[in-house]
Amino acid sequence: MPAAPAAGDSALVGLIERVAEATDRATRVDDVLRACVDQLCRWTGWPVGHVYVADPHRRERLLSSSLWYLGDVTRYAGFRTETERMPMVRGVGLPGRVLESGRAEWIVDLSCDANFPRNAVAAEAGLRGAFSFPISSAGEIVAVIECFSTRTVAPDDRLLEVASHIGRQVGRRIAGMRSAKALRASEDRFTSFRESTSDAIITADSSGLIVSWNSAAERMFGTDRREMVGKPLSVLMPERFRAAHDAGLRRVSANRADARIMGRTVEVVGMRADGSEFPIELSLSCWDEDEGRFFGGIIRDISDRVRAEEQARVLETAPDPIVEVDASGNIVLANARTEQLFGYGRSELVGRPVQELFAASSRELPLAPGVELTGRRKDGHEFPLEVTFGAVTDDEDAVATCILRDVTERRRFEAQLRHQADHDHITRLFNRRRFEEELAAYAQRRDQHGAMLLLDLDRFKYINDVHGHTAGDAMVRTIAGALHTVLGDDAVVARLGGDEFAILLDGADRDAAERTAVAVVSAVREQRITLGTIAVSITASVGVVPFRTNDTAPESVLAAADLAMYAAKEAGGDGYHVTDRNDDRVAGMQARLDWADQVRRALDEDRFVLYWQPIVELASGHATHYELLLRMVSSDGKIIPPGAFIEPAEHFGLIGELDRWVVKNAIHALADGRVADGLRIEVNLSGRSIGDPELPELIEREIALTGIDPARLVFEITETAAITNMRDAQTFAERLKQLGCRFALDDFGAGFASFYYLKHLPLDYLKIDGDFVKGLTTSDTDQVVVKAMVDIARGLGLKTIAEFVEDAETVARLREHGVDHAQGYHYGRPEPMPRAAASAPPSLTVS
Repeated sequence: MPAAPAAGDSALVGLIERVAEATDRATRVDDVLRACVDQLCRWTGWPVGHVYVADPHRRERLLSSSLWYLGDVTRYAGFRTETERMPMVRGVGLPGRVLESGRAEWIVDLSCDANFPRNAVAAEAGLRGAFSFPISSAGEIVAVIECFSTRTVAPDDRLLEVASHIGRQVGRRIAGMRSAKALRASEDRFTSFRESTSDAIITADSSGLIVSWNSAAERMFGTDRREMVGKPLSVLMPERFRAAHDAGLRRVSANRADARIMGRTVEVVGMRADGSEFPIELSLSCWDEDEGRFFGGIIRDISDRVRAEEQARVLETAPDPIVEVDASGNIVLANARTEQLFGYGRSELVGRPVQELFAASSRELPLAPGVELTGRRKDGHEFPLEVTFGAVTDDEDAVATCILRDVTERRRFEAQLRHQADHDHITRLFNRRRFEEELAAYAQRRDQHGAMLLLDLDRFKYINDVHGHTAGDAMVRTIAGALHTVLGDDAVVARLGGDEFAILLDGADRDAAERTAVAVVSAVREQRITLGTIAVSITASVGVVPFRTNDTAPESVLAAADLAMYAAKEAGGDGYHVTDRNDDRVAGMQARLDWADQVRRALDEDRFVLYWQPIVELASGHATHYELLLRMVSSDGKIIPPGAFIEPAEHFGLIGELDRWVVKNAIHALADGRVADGLRIEVNLSGRSIGDPELPELIEREIALTGIDPARLVFEITETAAITNMRDAQTFAERLKQLGCRFALDDFGAGFASFYYLKHLPLDYLKIDGDFVKGLTTSDTDQVVVKAMVDIARGLGLKTIAEFVEDAETVARLREHGVDHAQGYHYGRPEPMPRAAASAPPSLTVS
């Protein structure tokens, strides 16, 4: 039986490059698929190639397309006609088999394959051998390509592997084209909306100069866009408002936090090209691009609405008091609601100066938007008053309309809102924002003693996780009551969030602060909360920061208190730690925080790299595994070993992100050819990631996306790792085991959990801790222990890997004791993992 055309790796790489070059030139999805099948047929010399596409309405069916490569159009016309009228369902025919399996398929001889519906017409055309592979995009098969030979052809696994790679490559190209098309459509829809809307849409740069101006803006302001581009936004408003507008724009350009008006809709006055003024509703936003900060405005002419509102205000049934005044400020009209609010009869109101409806403190204030006034009833009672002032154009006597609204209830409601904005809703203590304001205000006082205490409950997470948030809320309320009992009204007390409380002591020196900390720790320790039939005790860790107001910034006090609290927690909790500028423990905590910050920035900036070290099979001398080792690249390009950053990452909850980064990059290294065929790679997982439900989902998703063999992934679980929930860890490991991945127990024998892990986790390898390997040639104890470990592993059907192998004599002893694999400097030091497939290592052989 003939084989497929022989091709070395360089030829196959050439095929991949030819397909990539051809599909990159295509501008439509059909052209991409046609270019792909054309290049495949020309490269293989096979005369017929065709594309089936996914039925958009039935996922289990493929539809024949008109995309073909035909070496002889006349000879294969019948086969083409039969194919184009024949859809394929999952599992039927060569394309249907690909749809079902999700991978490339091969038929040696079409005439002998009962599951090929086009047998007869293929035989007439002289077609014998065939292969097919999927085009996948976003995890779904969007097309299937089939190619036909005039000879029977033995399967070529390398060609199928390359075809699968091409399928993924073309799928990514199609996904990119579809995304670009969707983006263009979205931009077209926005452009259409912008030009068809009746609202003016204007954008300006950070200097306030107009950069775009739609058709509605031309109609609204009476100015062509070509005249407006490059002019300042302030020309759209009357001269009296321009200086304030320009000043506000400069503030926002310099500091976005000053953008009080951004994201809100306000009513202001606009000015047309002819100088006429009109009311507008303005919504402003700002955003940052590479070229700088930009502003956008949606402007609506509300002249008609304002006129309608003004007319409605004169109606007698209006819910608010309405008065119209003449040029002298005397009332010429008042509605019934005005009588009710102010206690005057209608005849008493008409002719009275409108200022007499205000308290003496408000009579000199202008009737302008935003001015807060106080009203005064006939009986002398005063109340908060909101005045809306507008011009009247259709009345000879009146020149202005005033709506006088009693806002007593609204002010009461606003006060409630302000209280809610300042206080924690569970404990009624100040919240973080208000506490920071109090601390900032206190820090501005001149040369006074003060102290801040930061309190964190030691068992809050356990209570929340085990007994629920209701129990957690009960706990923080209990602590809030205890703090009030101890401190009374002599301190500012706040709940910063979760289980964190802050205390600001006015005028307290170090001794007074320490006495308060002792009292607080003791008061918390005395509390009990009942959870069902169980009374649970509570303890706290307290950080104490004495300071003087003339030389300490509020943010520094908060940071120091946080570090001092962590120091108290690390000391075992149920206590306090007082910090000052020479505090070594706090300095150490700051160092860990700095490392954690570096890890976070390195994750954000993708400044991690993978190293690897070979693991050699002792029987053959061949490398069978490579263990991946993580390194961080500093901002100045230096390589940082894991010993510097792993512990802070674990301490501050970043280790899970590091594990996910390593796992994802490991899978893609297997997929893109950086790891030679037949080699496995080992990935270390931290104790916190074992049991993380998101990690198996990531692994399954990436394996499905890349199509790698899961058996090439070995996950290492360190025997000394702090696995907090063995049941979750079992579920985690068994789920990945069912997927096909493998597991190794690292540092076997180094801790106390060895046999516990052996019992509960589905392992494949035991990695013998290096402390037992380094002295193997001289220590009888190490030899006995290693031999025992090998016997245990064999009894459980596991392979063994010895770590820290540094010389040939140790290798000989390992072979004597039956160890399966070895890893260490004798076989190679950790080296940077190559970035390109061409740099993949050979299959290492070491005696």
